[in-house]
Amino acid sequence: MSNCIVLAMIAGMQLTAGAQESAREQNQLAAANPNVRIEIPNTQPFVSERIDLSLHVGTADLPVSNLFGLAFELRYSDGTYLQFANPSDALAGDFLQPDVYTFTRHEPENKVFYLAVSRKRGAIGQNGDGISLVLPVSIASNAPPGWQTCFAISNVIANDPNGTPLAIDAGPTVCIQVSEPQVDVLPNPITPNDDGYNDQVEFRRDGGIPTDWTITIMERTGYIIRTLLNGANVWDGRDETGKLMLPGVYLYVIRDGDRVVKQDILGIIR
Repeated sequence: MSNCIVLAMIAGMQLTAGAQESAREQNQLAAANPNVRIEIPNTQPFVSERIDLSLHVGTADLPVSNLFGLAFELRYSDGTYLQFANPSDALAGDFLQPDVYTFTRHEPENKVFYLAVSRKRGAIGQNGDGISLVLPVSIASNAPPGWQTCFAISNVIANDPNGTPLAIDAGPTVCIQVSEPQVDVLPNPITPNDDGYNDQVEFRRDGGIPTDWTITIMERTGYIIRTLLNGANVWDGRDETGKLMLPGVYLYVIRDGDRVVKQDILGIIR
């Protein structure tokens, strides 16, 4: 019997727009309705990183009242580099706990999740605000820097313990963009005198320097001294022939194809 509660909510996603509007009209005495929104970390993700999409319902200023069950669609604009758990089930948040049912249906071909969470039959409704569901997602290891996808909630349906519809709106669209891991160039300057201290500079990046990147060391005139390829990330102050360069200021450019990842100066002192 209890499973019917969640399944009925999913079936309710097929309600006509008129029926949903009727539920909202019953709550128009309020200036605005509470919403269900997507919360993500403040920092943009790196490749291979897992993030949690937290589906938060209500706010301190606009709390939900007597919420028993909640269902909605979660759509994403581009799934090329998204990886979901298998099975891709959303986890119940703390807000409607304990003893809840959840429902997850993923249609990757349509880039949509159908999500629902409900308290068990006989439980009372919940007041306030909190996380209703959490959907884990990872960024693929081959996602290019700058790749972006956006998540949007739609077709929100909610009810109290008696099955009476509640007016809860969809929150704003949220986007994530893959960040480029920082490249640190240390030490700088270097003192290549074979004393074992600061003899070479290392280009450090979380995950290493990709094999298709190039690091070019050149004089200020643009004359190329050394090119590091295939993930090489150390320069010992010598040119391609092994000749030690004179003290001075040199330039480096890190490229990913035609894209300049980073460029700056390097120093050699003795």
